[in-house]
Amino acid sequence: MIIKSRTIIGVCVFASVTALSTLASGAPSNADPRAIMRRAEEIRAPESSEMKVKLDTTSAARSSSYTMKILASTGHRSYSEFIAPAEERGRRMLALGRNYFSTLPDSKRVVPISRRELIGNSAFAVADLFQIDTEKEYEPKVTGTETVDNAAATRLELTAISDDAPYAKIHYFVRPADSFPVMARFFGVSGKLLKTLTVISRKELAGEIRPDQLRMDDNVTKGKFSIWTTESMVKKKVADRVFTREYLQSQQ
Repeated sequence: MIIKSRTIIGVCVFASVTALSTLASGAPSNADPRAIMRRAEEIRAPESSEMKVKLDTTSAARSSSYTMKILASTGHRSYSEFIAPAEERGRRMLALGRNYFSTLPDSKRVVPISRRELIGNSAFAVADLFQIDTEKEYEPKVTGTETVDNAAATRLELTAISDDAPYAKIHYFVRPADSFPVMARFFGVSGKLLKTLTVISRKELAGEIRPDQLRMDDNVTKGKFSIWTTESMVKKKVADRVFTREYLQSQQ
């Protein structure tokens, strides 16, 4: 991941967005919200995969555009590096469960980073790179239905059960029939809406129709939003040695 003046510029991956059918209109009353979440997240991106993504941000302050490669594996592990622009090429980030690390631009030092930090000037946080952990960080439950893109979507409410969870609460929407993710809202401890994520388009990636373009709106900073585009994706088993601080440091 990229750090510029100690500010994260790194990868962002779509923080989980899902739309379930409502209790009355689709999702059965005994539907397992964790199972729904797992399916939605697997649609978003396979647990073991390699992706090439582009992140474009527009704001009153400045605009930015980055291209990144992301390697993901089991156990909430990820290795990412910047491909473009030229001045940022080669910056890297490592995530091991709840522990996140990044290289500094001007040295081989590996430093810990916060999951809540924004990625450069984008609307995405470092934590948005990973699948939501409903075993250790969030308790999900089906709470109703809303209309998303003129269609019914089931709403999951995810409440943080870990003090260091990235968000206090997430409203996570999926399509009732197949748990396809369509939208998410992210809230702070005070209950304030921080960000809204929507799926812009879908296409076949790694053998399945998945969200390929996502928009994250910053609900705190007026006019600021980021577009996440997955340009390519393949299912891939990545060697365990890649997901180590030693490997991260050796690539500098």
